[in-house]
Amino acid sequence: IVDFYAVGYRELEAKDPMPQSTLFRIASMTKPITALGIMILVDEGKLSVDDDIAKYIPEFAGQTLAGGKPPARPVKVRDLLTHTAGLAPYPKDLADVYSKRDRTLAETTAAVAKQPLLFEPGTKWAYSNSGLDTLGRLIEVLSKDSYEQFLKVRIFDPLGMTDTVFYPTPEQLKRLAVTYNKKDGILVAQPNSLIGLP
Repeated sequence: IVDFYAVGYRELEAKDPMPQSTLFRIASMTKPITALGIMILVDEGKLSVDDDIAKYIPEFAGQTLAGGKPPARPVKVRDLLTHTAGLAPYPKDLADVYSKRDRTLAETTAAVAKQPLLFEPGTKWAYSNSGLDTLGRLIEVLSKDSYEQFLKVRIFDPLGMTDTVFYPTPEQLKRLAVTYNKKDGILVAQPNSLIGLP
């Protein structure tokens, strides 16, 4: 380590200084970690990025575009990795999936598979949480382990990432930086129930 220091505040309102041991919500940085998990399975010969996702998750068989027309080709693993699958966002009954976190990847993936595709797979780019969640489910199907456990055992533990977790301990929660969103031009702290979750 050549240089290591912390600046700013862990919590703005309290002017709580940012110690070096502060933990942060990594949110969508779980996406490249998920992609790494998929590529580990590719290296092990368990799948190809050119495979149809329906080969492993049957709910994706027979998907259609809006209007009922079948796509020119099925969604492939590669499409999910590159945000070019055309998967729709979660339906209204799952709109709270990230705030409540009360559904499994199997449940959310099955719900997404029933939605019409937004565009022909591989033809456009559209940021897709549901697509990366589907890759998390694919990791579970192929590894026979939970998504969280697979990442812990195959990525986090070998790299010494002991503070990278899905469910922080009480000790870790004490070290979390407060997460803020901007509302009407002002930074507003997010509810404690969301702080610390990837």
